[in-house]
Amino acid sequence: MTADDPRPWTRRLAAALAVLAIAATIPVRFAISHGQPLWLDETWTAAIAAQPSWAAVVRQAWLDVNAPLYYLFMHLWAGLFGISDVSLRVPSALFGAAAPLAVALIPGTGLRPVPRLTWAALLALWTQGLYLSGEARGYTLLILLCVLSTLAFMRLMRAPSLGRAAVWAGLAALAILAHYHALLLGALQGLAYLAVHRGKAVKTWPAALLFAPAFGWIAVHLPRIAEFMRPGIAWYNILNPRRVGAALAYPFGGRETAAHLAVLLALAVVAWLAAWWAQARRAPAEPGPGWPAWLAVAAGVAAAAIVIGMGFVRPSFTDRYLVPFTPAILLGVALVADRLGRGSGVVCAAAVAVFAWTAVPYAQRQVEHGWRWYNWEVASRDLMKARPQRLVFIWDHPASPILERSQLDMIGGFFFKRAGVPVTVRSLVLDARKDPNPVVLAALQDPRTALIWTYDRGVLGTAARVHPPRLSAMDPSLACRNYGVGNIGVLACGRQGSVDSAKP
Repeated sequence: MTADDPRPWTRRLAAALAVLAIAATIPVRFAISHGQPLWLDETWTAAIAAQPSWAAVVRQAWLDVNAPLYYLFMHLWAGLFGISDVSLRVPSALFGAAAPLAVALIPGTGLRPVPRLTWAALLALWTQGLYLSGEARGYTLLILLCVLSTLAFMRLMRAPSLGRAAVWAGLAALAILAHYHALLLGALQGLAYLAVHRGKAVKTWPAALLFAPAFGWIAVHLPRIAEFMRPGIAWYNILNPRRVGAALAYPFGGRETAAHLAVLLALAVVAWLAAWWAQARRAPAEPGPGWPAWLAVAAGVAAAAIVIGMGFVRPSFTDRYLVPFTPAILLGVALVADRLGRGSGVVCAAAVAVFAWTAVPYAQRQVEHGWRWYNWEVASRDLMKARPQRLVFIWDHPASPILERSQLDMIGGFFFKRAGVPVTVRSLVLDARKDPNPVVLAALQDPRTALIWTYDRGVLGTAARVHPPRLSAMDPSLACRNYGVGNIGVLACGRQGSVDSAKP
């Protein structure tokens, strides 16, 4: 019995763990944000999805900094199923559940059953993936597309053909249209394909035409993206050594999981070296049928390293930008665990147990106590009770100056519009160099006008960071309440007690 032909019980154990992980996390994906309001980014999704026409959606997608595919899908979805909070989040849960299922069920990649099923289980239990499954954003769609493109890449590397190249190129292009950082993953996979198969790869060149829509859109969108990258507009902080640990731990679900996994693999390495020293049977040293998987891992790791490295040079990094590369990194965990366990499945099962050890309490905390504080849905509901005729909306953020006022009006009044409560929205863009309180107060002189002022004081260039709101002190007739916590502020003001009754 060789390491490439594991014992039947090993396969059954891996299959059982994968089935258990996938089945147990499916309901979690649907429950993890149940009853929670839409936060800032989800409100953007909702407002764009609710646009009256495809042309309007494309226009809003161009104005936004993100890739367009998810917005286009959500517009179609909203037309069929509406724009309630539950409806808007269902696709993310479905995509999140589909990704590990694809790993477990799609054949022909050359991966043996144990590492393949371990990969599926790890992907199902990845805590960040569970969290992302509960919000109306495109990250689980991105995970699914990156999983599918990586599987297609491994199939292509095993047996190059125009058909397989077209499948890989089409999926990689869709991933790019879901998130621009997926371009790095696709480029590195493409370079690996050319380097290994050379002439055979060149003969499949027509498949590269499938990248044309993605590159065409990027060319059109690039001027707008450049505006968001201007100094003073880009809102991410430059990456520093203190944050590197959190960034490196993100693909594993966080520091706790990463630390436990490191201990497990270290112990497995010691056991592997001891067995080697005792002249025990060794796994084949040369790449076997699963070698394309190692290339897929290398592409994902290299792409993640590039993104992290760029974060040290310019304000362009947040942990979520590692999402496109996480499937490949988790594949690497499964391959290493399988190699250290010599095909026995023991180390693979232990790796799954480590992920489950943190995923279970994490999911429980999120389902029972999670709350997306950076939202104005609750504040909007309370303000509606007083039926204001006008709403002053402020998204106090360094990117606000380059947004069209219609965009700010759209997200500021979204919850009023969805509820059928008529209100005229007037958005203000604050100058962080000046005290905004007198300007905001002047806009609230009409008693039928309400205010929502939302901000994150952890972001440089936010007016409230330098000049905290003090509207009630300046005008005692205003009833104001901050619905945020910590650095997050969601200040709602109105008259006649319109914000008194809300409880997050």
